[in-house]
Amino acid sequence: MGNCFRDELLEIMQGIRTIDCHSHTTLKSAYYNMGELNLFNLMSYYEREIGSATGKGSGQLYADTKSDSEKWQILKSVVERTHNVSYWRHNVVMYRELFDMEDDDVTDDNWEKLNENIKNKTSDPNWYHHVTKNVCNLATQVRNIPWFEEWESEYFTAVLRMESALNLHDKNTRNSLEKYLNTNIDSLKSLKQALADLTEEYCERGSVGIKLAHAYGRTLWSENIPENDANNIFAKALGGGNLSADEIKQLQDHIIFFLAGLAGDMGIVFQIHTGVQGTWGNVPDSNPIHLIPLISANKSTKFDLFHAGYPYSREIGMLAKHYPNIWLNMCWMYVITMEGSRQSLNEWIDLVPGDRILGFGSDVGFPEFIYAHLIMARSCIADVLAQKVERDFLSKRVAIDLVYKMLRENAIKLYGLPKDI
Repeated sequence: MGNCFRDELLEIMQGIRTIDCHSHTTLKSAYYNMGELNLFNLMSYYEREIGSATGKGSGQLYADTKSDSEKWQILKSVVERTHNVSYWRHNVVMYRELFDMEDDDVTDDNWEKLNENIKNKTSDPNWYHHVTKNVCNLATQVRNIPWFEEWESEYFTAVLRMESALNLHDKNTRNSLEKYLNTNIDSLKSLKQALADLTEEYCERGSVGIKLAHAYGRTLWSENIPENDANNIFAKALGGGNLSADEIKQLQDHIIFFLAGLAGDMGIVFQIHTGVQGTWGNVPDSNPIHLIPLISANKSTKFDLFHAGYPYSREIGMLAKHYPNIWLNMCWMYVITMEGSRQSLNEWIDLVPGDRILGFGSDVGFPEFIYAHLIMARSCIADVLAQKVERDFLSKRVAIDLVYKMLRENAIKLYGLPKDI
């Protein structure tokens, strides 16, 4: 029964106009200005694996090569060391599903044909739209937009990134915001007003939230620093004083609490990176447990917590069970680890109301990798739900309902999107 129902779930998911709940996808206008795409530069997270294995990025790795054959020999040597990892399998799924690779991996016998297929298909002016809309069947992608940048509404729904808000003790960062808003930031009060004005402007243009990924550079633990303390620290920065690391963190903490309150007041989503880091990143800094003071103090704010908090997926599941203002986002996860994704979903479905689980966020730079990630996601979701029907007394009706919720309906409700999107 399990396999038959799993197949039924896969078929249902293929027909769902999925909402990608976290996107960094290159804009269409930029995609066709990048130059030729090929086997060696059409990369996603495997680029990080290359860096970890060699200490070099692709640009450095291939710097002295004179032909694609030489590049393949270099890439092959890295793949042979790392081809078990999920980041590489993400590539393999893409090669098989979109670029006509019939084998189960890239080899000396097929790399050249694969390389030519990538070059030919990605140069088609209709390819980007075809993959995004027809193959992936995406309704929209909720895309991180850095300060002052634009997006393409045909493909994307905006969320305004706010890391720069934590760097306003820096004169250059302040000046850029002052110039954009045509305002003067001369106090903590005016700083907050500028952030509110920027957020409101983007919301008027269609943004549905704000995003912080500060865990890449510091701990998620924040304290509600008193206004007077933050005001004195910012006044010191305005006067040209050098802030200590502790003063910077206190000012940042104050702004983080301000942003959380602002999101609640405006009725928009506050997305936060949790869990997984880059190479040499301090993983414990990104433990979602650190967010408890912020979440507890902002009960009307909708927190969209990313990446399943991995490897703290059990902890984040318990947070969402006890804090009804938390949504759990599986973005990036299936590419990080399919088995970890199954385990996370398996437990969450027992713990968390189904209307607060977001089942897919591509978190990649190219549309081709969205589809590969979506294939991996659908496989994991089908595995989990079929097993829970088989073993854990979940009804088929509820399993099917969860599929629609996790891939579409929950995102529409959380982000305030049109129901017919």
